[in-house]
Amino acid sequence: MSREHGPARGPFLALLGIVAIGQRAFVTLWRQPVLVVSTMIFPIVYLVILGNAMNRQLELVPIAVVDEAGNAYSAECRRGVLALETGRRLIAATFVADRATALDGLRRGRYRGMWVLPFGLSPTGPAPSFIGDNTDRFSFEAVENALRQVWQEVAAPKDVPPSAPAVRLEAYPYLDYLTYLGPAVVCLAIFMGSMVSGGLQVLEDRMFGYHEGYLVTPITTGTLVAGHVLAGAVVASLAGGLVLGAILVITPLSMAGASSVAAAAATVFLTSLAIAALWFLLFARARSASLLRGMFGIINVLLFFPSGALYPVESYPPWLAKLSAADPLTYGVRALRNLLLRGASPPAVYADWVFLATFALVAAMLTTVLFRREV
Repeated sequence: MSREHGPARGPFLALLGIVAIGQRAFVTLWRQPVLVVSTMIFPIVYLVILGNAMNRQLELVPIAVVDEAGNAYSAECRRGVLALETGRRLIAATFVADRATALDGLRRGRYRGMWVLPFGLSPTGPAPSFIGDNTDRFSFEAVENALRQVWQEVAAPKDVPPSAPAVRLEAYPYLDYLTYLGPAVVCLAIFMGSMVSGGLQVLEDRMFGYHEGYLVTPITTGTLVAGHVLAGAVVASLAGGLVLGAILVITPLSMAGASSVAAAAATVFLTSLAIAALWFLLFARARSASLLRGMFGIINVLLFFPSGALYPVESYPPWLAKLSAADPLTYGVRALRNLLLRGASPPAVYADWVFLATFALVAAMLTTVLFRREV
């Protein structure tokens, strides 16, 4: 009998060990509801606050207008400025008598820019000059482009009919920044959830002596690692899944069908698996929770910001692009954006799934090599 059931005993025992470790991890987290709830609430707060803070059209940017020309062209420019102020409400214009006063107000922060209509203003020159507070790139570029357009309309020949406007087509429905941030916030929830159930859980096991119990069991190091990684992935998936559900409710995702949402759920699990394995790898030999507190900010910067969560990865410098290519969150964010924002079918993200699964497997294998069965 022992010989007949011997070959099955190893995998069955490993499965029991994984289930036991996962169960203990869930029970431990369940006893800390504040930590679990805050992990899931923080990404939603992040989405609501940051999305609304950066999802607003610029309004009433203060600028100074210096009219030195006093001719018909400057009068047209002044009317254009008033149209921007009363129509689009982009600027709040103050007409100043001289450049020195306007420049002093600019340096004191009273104005975000100054538009000078010089003596002899005409289409052949001299042209208006814009001096802006370029420490704020958003308002600088928006105001400068609007004023340039005003001057182009004023300087256009009156006897030449206007050319047809360029054709502009959009491949997808309009998305505001709040919706754009949705996939990134799901990955942020995964990152936070895997940190709590992955890196922090392993450190607490060592600090409070739970690993002493593991040392007297017949389970292997691989089983121990697999149990921790799967437990962390399930907890992180729950966090990411809840945030995904909230995003589907509060943001318009007209392109996402049932198959895209199902594929997004699979992406959440695979991303959770990869990040949980990475946390365990990073803290395979750590002995104190103070190390996690000290490294959390660095790890957050190295994983979340290079992932393209807030800015397109195509604009990164070469060294940062290489870091982004090795970051599992990059593939999670990209796959979720393709599925939820562009309505892509599941085959479109298979390559991202392969990378995430491979990354999780390699990280778990490295953790098995580095992990020590000691306290």
